[in-house]
Amino acid sequence: MKTNHPSSSDEAAKGVRRSSRQPALGGRATRAPSNRRKKPTVSATELPRYNAGLHYGTPGLYYVGDDPVPSTPGGAKVRLELHQRTDPALAAFAEAHVKAMENNANFPSPMPPPPIFSASLAAFEAIISEMEAWRVTMKNLTEQRDVLRANLIAYFNQRGQYVEMASNGDPDIIATSALPMRRAPVPVGQLLWPENLRVEQTQFTGVLLVRWNAVSKARGYVLQCGEVVEGEPRVWQQVYVGGKFTSEQKNLVPGKTYEFRVAALGGKDGQSNWSPAVARMAA
Repeated sequence: MKTNHPSSSDEAAKGVRRSSRQPALGGRATRAPSNRRKKPTVSATELPRYNAGLHYGTPGLYYVGDDPVPSTPGGAKVRLELHQRTDPALAAFAEAHVKAMENNANFPSPMPPPPIFSASLAAFEAIISEMEAWRVTMKNLTEQRDVLRANLIAYFNQRGQYVEMASNGDPDIIATSALPMRRAPVPVGQLLWPENLRVEQTQFTGVLLVRWNAVSKARGYVLQCGEVVEGEPRVWQQVYVGGKFTSEQKNLVPGKTYEFRVAALGGKDGQSNWSPAVARMAA
């Protein structure tokens, strides 16, 4: 019978396969590097913490002590909205919660422990009470301050009048009282007449609107009006005196023409020259 013996090439191939499976003498077998990326590990300190803006049961939510929030099979969530509450409302809310948690068999081991929670509430209520007492005190002190300030101002005004009279208005004597003096009035020269006098029609019958520009340092204005009659001298009548820059003239006869002029009051002469007259027909 003919027996088939392995050829030298077959032996060599087997030797290569065995060498890839068996470890080398004196060492461990090495594994070929893998192209797969390792999943990054996330430490507990990188996870979000619980605060008043989140809810119990939020995925990935942790306590400060890294204890995971217990699951809520029923799906109900706690809704705190603490930041929306005023200080008194927050304290009352906490008191109601503390009372509800006393001897509550549903929550045998509250976190944080009741003594810690109650101590925090007591400290918060104490500072609120102190702040309220200071608020009332400050209100009373402010009212007393206002009364005393008004009294001091009244006495100061009387003292100022006394210094003026006792000094006979002598600036050197007034200066010794450490009271400031008013600036001496500066004489005002001749005022300019108001410029840009204009007379405008209105939507009302027999009514004209007269306007002019303001004059610096003027105390007021005087406006005169005269009916235009051909061949007759103008008869001026005073129709306005005041501090405004406009005057509405009423009860004019439609179809008749009226002329207006204006002057500024004040200055060394008491009144400026009259502005150039402006005529307009009433409608």
